[in-house]
Amino acid sequence: MFERRKVGILCLLLVFVAYDCIPVAEGFQTPNPRARKKDEARRDRPARVESVAEGGATTASKLGLPFKRLWEYLTEKASTLPPTLDQERIYLPLNDGRVICLDRQSGSLLWSAEPGGTLDAPVAIGEKAVYIVSEKMKTSEAGSGGSLRALDPATGVTLWARDYERPFTSPIATLGGRLYAGSADGSLYALSAVGGDVIWKAATQNEVRGLALITDDAIYFGSNDGALYSVAPSSGKKTWKYQTQGAVVGRPVADDRAVYFGSRDGYVYGVNTANGKLRWRSPTSAAVETSPVMTGDRLLVASLDDFVYALSKKSGDRLWKRRMDSRIAATPIIEGDANMVAPLRGNHVAVFLNSDGRRVNLYQLEKGFEIVAGPIFSDGLLFIATDQGLVVAKSFKKPENPDSKNLGKK
Repeated sequence: MFERRKVGILCLLLVFVAYDCIPVAEGFQTPNPRARKKDEARRDRPARVESVAEGGATTASKLGLPFKRLWEYLTEKASTLPPTLDQERIYLPLNDGRVICLDRQSGSLLWSAEPGGTLDAPVAIGEKAVYIVSEKMKTSEAGSGGSLRALDPATGVTLWARDYERPFTSPIATLGGRLYAGSADGSLYALSAVGGDVIWKAATQNEVRGLALITDDAIYFGSNDGALYSVAPSSGKKTWKYQTQGAVVGRPVADDRAVYFGSRDGYVYGVNTANGKLRWRSPTSAAVETSPVMTGDRLLVASLDDFVYALSKKSGDRLWKRRMDSRIAATPIIEGDANMVAPLRGNHVAVFLNSDGRRVNLYQLEKGFEIVAGPIFSDGLLFIATDQGLVVAKSFKKPENPDSKNLGKK
């Protein structure tokens, strides 16, 4: 009797062990039954949320609200390319060459596409299609070529595809019926959004890796040759260039007076929009690879020296700077009177006041997640690309303390 009971217990143990070893499909989160209640409780609470403001700092920005994880899409194929959003869908590149499309609210998988080759840039959204650039090895000669593919955003079905002599090396900018992309051949290309025909190309002396800024009067873009270029939108003809001592890979920003951009030489520049003459330059202690962002009378810019800088748009004077835990390779997010910064390979995002850099919020991911690309904040939702997949959190208002309504009442 005792031996039969031991055999029965041993069988039950084997069943539990076998169940725990069943693999989990990519994109799903299904804990075993013994851990489900504990895990669901952890996911439902706004844990890892820290809303301790420094020095009594307050903000009206939605970035200052606590965040709670809404859903996540886990995958072993996470890439370092950020997702792209439209009003209904999320387009997420993976490191196996696929692009997946998820429902924006639920995270459900809508479609998957495999354009072939290595994905070189985030998915670009046009008026009637989404666009994917990839790099493909040539079979007949050394080097690699480029491919541009247009997909139906609702179904992922290919609308058209076109190959090019060299791969595209920058994110795609879209406006009207044109696409603008930098190439390994050292040129910025203007392409038709229907068919990918080349309209014009503007040559530089090295690869073009930065996203172009498209305006009515000019197109501004940087090159690995260290220059910022201004070209005519109709023809691509150069109107001026400003030379720095390092590659210009971040997207410039502009107002009616100046174009602002960073360089790998460690400086942030403000140059005249009409003729490219220097208005000011402001030093950091390392390369500046991100795009500046404008808010009121100032610029916010992140440097690889681990600092975020607030600079005067008029003079370039430093208004404040704030050190992060590790280097910052993503452009700060501006919402109202606050900004959000995400340290690369960190596990949190921090929110600071635009006025003086005091912290007003912090959202921390679960242990084991690292941020690999710039987050996106849209309509109260925070989209974070991590080494484990995509994490989506929602900002929510704290419940009002009932006692606060009775203050001053007898």
